[in-house]
Amino acid sequence: MPTFLPAIDDAELHRVAQKYDASGRVRVEPVLRDAEAAELATSLGAEAPWQRVLNQDDKVWDLDHAQLAAMGPDRNAALIDAVHAQARHGFQFHYDSIRVAEDGTERKKRGLLVDKLIDAFNGPEWLKAFRHITGVPEIRMVDGQATQYLPGHFLTSHDDAVAGKNRVAAYVLSLTPGWRIEWGGLLQFHDGDGDVGLALAPRFNAMHLLRVPQVHSVSFVAPYAGTPRVSVTGWLRA
Repeated sequence: MPTFLPAIDDAELHRVAQKYDASGRVRVEPVLRDAEAAELATSLGAEAPWQRVLNQDDKVWDLDHAQLAAMGPDRNAALIDAVHAQARHGFQFHYDSIRVAEDGTERKKRGLLVDKLIDAFNGPEWLKAFRHITGVPEIRMVDGQATQYLPGHFLTSHDDAVAGKNRVAAYVLSLTPGWRIEWGGLLQFHDGDGDVGLALAPRFNAMHLLRVPQVHSVSFVAPYAGTPRVSVTGWLRA
């Protein structure tokens, strides 16, 4: 059974912390032992309990495969049209998710590998590493979810700042090998001039950490993308 302990030594941890301090974002790789990252990625394949998630203003919808199939092609097309209409001028997301409980007891009860990963992130080794990287000793918990971006999926610009959540930093642990830049799905950082100052492609067993608040988005995944863009994402919270 995977332990999901950090695959990063103290010297690299110090280098990562310096880069994060300077720019408010950093890539860490490798994050996990390769065999454990591969096992986690396999567990998040097509048979995993994915749900389609999207928002309508402040309301969030979770739709499983049976619900999507029951809607039929016409209602599904109308739903996509509504998603695109809101995305033109407002905050919108459209992707697949496996939510992970914040309660450790609930995570252990379900026992998926992604639950075990979030358990590890809330253990002493990872909390110590996250506190060191961010320079925030008040970090007390890590939440998370698995995400899967298929062709047509995206996440428009936002800064992750939500009152009462005490988010210190966001993380994205990428679990997709062989991703091509032209497939989209890039983690984009927006600058004050309305341009993309930096865009990062998913890399297998690499984690991107970004200080909150910071405006970013995930670019539209192209119809010709060769594989789903699978990650585990969440926030480090004080």
